[in-house]
Order: sequence, then C-alpha cells, then structure tokens
Amino acid sequence: MSYVIEPLSKSELMDFFDDVSKDVIKYFMIKALFSQPESLPGQKNLPVQVPKEHIEQWFTQALDVKPVGSGSYPIDIYNEKNQWGADIKMLSVHVDNNGNITGGESGEASLGQNFRDAGIDLDQLFDSKSFEIIKDRWVNLYKEKFDSVKSTYDVKYFYYFFILRTENNFYLVGAKINLDQIDTVKVNRNTKSSVYLSNFIADDLGNTKIYKAKKRLELRLRPKNWVDKGLAIKFTSNFNSINDNLRESIAEKDFIEKRFDQFKDLEINIE
Repeated sequence: MSYVIEPLSKSELMDFFDDVSKDVIKYFMIKALFSQPESLPGQKNLPVQVPKEHIEQWFTQALDVKPVGSGSYPIDIYNEKNQWGADIKMLSVHVDNNGNITGGESGEASLGQNFRDAGIDLDQLFDSKSFEIIKDRWVNLYKEKFDSVKSTYDVKYFYYFFILRTENNFYLVGAKINLDQIDTVKVNRNTKSSVYLSNFIADDLGNTKIYKAKKRLELRLRPKNWVDKGLAIKFTSNFNSINDNLRESIAEKDFIEKRFDQFKDLEINIE
C-alpha cells in the first residue's frame, strides 16, 4: 500500500547524499556540538539544540541547492536541475540509559498550521464531532500548500529530510511525499483534543494527527523502526557534554584555547 509519506530507502537516500554531502553535514554537526552551552557540575546535561534556520543551511550547503521560502513556506530547499523541493526538519529522539533509541515516538513536526480557513471553527467542529469534515479540510490544506509551490518553482517531486537527534548522535532519514495518495487518508480515531489519521504514513513508522489546541497537523516518527529497517545514515559521535562552572573557570589563562583543545579529539563516524 502507498502512503502520503513514504520512506526513502538508504540507497535512495545515498542518491541525494554523496560523500561530499555527508562530510559537509558532519562538519556542521561538529560545529553545532562545540557550540552547546556547558552544564553546571551536577546539573543534568542539556539536549543538543540547533536552530531550524541552521539545519536548513546544512542541507543548502551539503546538496548545493537553493534556499527558498521562510517561516511556514512548504519547502526549504529547491533543486532546479532535478525539479525537486524538500522540507527540512529536526526531531528529538528518546534514548534509554545506555544511549539506545527507545521504541517511543519522536518529538512532533508541524505539517501545517492554520488559524483562519481550516482552523477558524475547529473548536466547534470538535464539539459537533464533525471529524470527517475536519479531516477533509486539513488534508486538502496540506495538498494545496504543496501545489502552491508550483506557481513559483518548477517542482515535480517533494521530499522530507529529517535529522533525528539523540543525546550526542544524529540519524538522517528521508521520505517522499505522494500527493496523489491524499484521498486515501482516513480518520483513524479521535480524542477530545485530536483527530488521528490513517494512511498518511505507515503505522510502524509514525502517525499524524490534527491537534485542536494548536490548530495544527502534526507528524511524529517512530525513530527506532526507521533505524532498525536500515533507512538511516548514522552520524555517531564521541561527544560528551562539558560540565563546568564558568564563573570560576572563565578567568583561567588561555581558557578559550583550552576549550578548543578539548574538541580537537571530537569525532563523528558515518555509517
């Protein structure tokens, strides 16, 4: 069965990301890890954070493509030669005490947010249990936002590229967007706050829901299954978060040089 969001195989992913592309992303990952703020001694390590605009630039540089749009525009990068556009997202991934990815879901990614058209009377539609109307409005909104790109760019193919972020490792996965499958999307179930959809993405790879409070269509992935199925390019690092009281150490002689030295041995392996 085909879905609106279908994973790229690792070989398909490699068609986009050659060795140079992966080295560029590796370079940016090292820079990102170096820039993370130190935790105080005894404080829980902070999760690695990278601004979305920076992630988009990783791919712009790595794939030698054009950066397009801003904010909620449907695509972030555009390949004019091969006529494709892609939306870039970073999602947080839960790990166990040994650093292994758990079977849970990732953080959420917005697939579309609307406060005027599909979202203007969303609360009332929930109250009246008009879940089919809710579904129809939001899947049409999703399709229309990608169709609107074609009025500006010559795009035949749409993709997602996801960076899945654990404590110190990254996984790159991709998916193609099949807009011709949008009519197969159905209401799966509902709660007081959400309408869950089926046929948007395979159940073992993720789920989509329309979230009433944020008036948003959301996606969550099941990262362990993507990795276990061999769908990911892995970037594993030996990074360890630094714990330090900077008010005490910042005045040390050659402090910055010493901090740089700590990162000279930082390695990222690509699989």
